[in-house]
Amino acid sequence: MCQAVIRAVGAVLGEERFRARFTFDVYGWESAEGRRAQKAYCFGRDRHGFVVLGLDGRALACRPSHFYGEPEIREDLERVVAQASRPPAPPSRPAAGR
Repeated sequence: MCQAVIRAVGAVLGEERFRARFTFDVYGWESAEGRRAQKAYCFGRDRHGFVVLGLDGRALACRPSHFYGEPEIREDLERVVAQASRPPAPPSRPAAGR
């Protein structure tokens, strides 16, 4: 990951509202984790980027390459926090018979 993106992610995650909710890991291009990520996420031709994972390992946000900064990272994290704060939808009920 580009050093500018690493700094941007670090700056955003340093904000109080995100600090306790997210952790940040950087995987090297040639590491086993990096190779798995290249195949698993929306990184595109560049095969690198930024991904926010849920507790279940599902990608909640993903940006390919490194053409983004603090505003876009903050936007992704705010969206993830907002989605997590919503109460779950009630189960749907079958329509009453006629």
